[in-house]
Amino acid sequence: MDNYICVTCGVQFAATNEPPTHCPICEDERQYVRPEGQRWTTLAVLREAHHNELTEWEPGLWGIQTVPKFAIGQRPLIIQSPGGNILWDCH
Repeated sequence: MDNYICVTCGVQFAATNEPPTHCPICEDERQYVRPEGQRWTTLAVLREAHHNELTEWEPGLWGIQTVPKFAIGQRPLIIQSPGGNILWDCH
């Protein structure tokens, strides 16, 4: 079983034997489904051609980016502080 990932939006779904029939995120009226239809991948396949880069933009502010860009290009930020860290989900 694999955790399939939507190629359009980048959301990973629960493990199944076959890819999902649709992505509820992409089918929302605020998003879209590609003209050629829904496409899926897995983390194992992504690792073959993609990697994550951790970049310090300034002291205590880090960005994580998938290279080359995947899906909608989500890029989380990590803010480090003495009181704890904050993960800003997407930039």
